[in-house]
Amino acid sequence: MRAKIVIVAFGDSITKGDNVVPQERFTSIAERELTRLIGKQVKVINAGVNADITTLALQRIEHDVLAQRPDFVTVMFGVNDAGFFRPDGPPADSPRVEPSEYERNLHKMVEVISAAGALPILGTPLPMSQSYWLADLPQYRKHGLNYLVDQYAEIMREVAHEHDIPLIDLHRAFSDDLSLQAFLPDGIHPNAQGHAFISKIYVSELMKVI
Repeated sequence: MRAKIVIVAFGDSITKGDNVVPQERFTSIAERELTRLIGKQVKVINAGVNADITTLALQRIEHDVLAQRPDFVTVMFGVNDAGFFRPDGPPADSPRVEPSEYERNLHKMVEVISAAGALPILGTPLPMSQSYWLADLPQYRKHGLNYLVDQYAEIMREVAHEHDIPLIDLHRAFSDDLSLQAFLPDGIHPNAQGHAFISKIYVSELMKVI
């Protein structure tokens, strides 16, 4: 039996958490809490990359995820995939990753992680708040700020159901309680309170499978 449990948090800037100090990131809080609750060392490796999408993440999954020999991998992507934002230019009029490709990428991630002997756990993307700097784009004004993120969250749920794997439904938690949007001051990235809230859900779901 391994001396410690290794979890890789595979995601984008929401996972990376550059906007808060390291010890306040949900991954750091979860590492401390899971170690305390289980009574065994738990290592949570933060494999978040700013502005990342599932297509690019697949290119780094071997190095950033599988090479860590994880027991569990949480997969949290979607806001950038569904977004009109482009890191290298002005906003576009289509998502960075189309829904069908996003779904295929998630299936591939689940298959690759499972084949490596780890349990994949999917995490739905957070809904954006009205503080988002592109909230006034015509597409968002016409259809609603989260019309695409909602769709991508549902795809994430369906993929988890199809593979019969755990789901951390952060999208539902933040959508059901609109007061939590205060935890997303720039519209996307959680502040320290947001990371603390996410960590509670994250730890609760992981405790069901560890």
